[in-house]
Amino acid sequence: MKQSKILSTAKRGQVFIVIAIVFVVLISLFVIIPLFNARSNSVPIVSEVFWQTESKNVTVAHLGDDVELHVVFRASKQYAGSIITKIKKDIAYWFDKDYAVKTYSIDLGVNQVTELKMAFSPDEASQGIMRGYFLEIYFSGAGTNWVMADSYPPRLQVVTAGTSSNITF
Repeated sequence: MKQSKILSTAKRGQVFIVIAIVFVVLISLFVIIPLFNARSNSVPIVSEVFWQTESKNVTVAHLGDDVELHVVFRASKQYAGSIITKIKKDIAYWFDKDYAVKTYSIDLGVNQVTELKMAFSPDEASQGIMRGYFLEIYFSGAGTNWVMADSYPPRLQVVTAGTSSNITF
């Protein structure tokens, strides 16, 4: 009788060890697999972003101007996937609002460079809680994003038609 209790206790110990090993293996897989996935889905580098009106680089535009956003990407590794560009309104002390959204499908080889353009016309001047416009990029292939620096420039300020803005570069 004592011997059967010892055997049943030993079996319980073995079952516990097997369960612990299976648990460690499962946790390891959930940690390791996403790491390999992230490496294979590296995103292109945003090497240059600028705003243009009338083919001139600007940091300030007039309300209603035709503005073109330029984004230059360089791939350090192969990247194939969708890139979602969002021009957003920078609202102080509140949630920023999507103003214009465009999706691009790109396929870049190693060290390949491409430029994406997006046209829009600002409908609100930079005054009060509306600070201006900025760019956010979402890389669908990698599930990550890039956001323009939180300063003016590089973000775009918009003034009313009566205000002079000769800020170009």
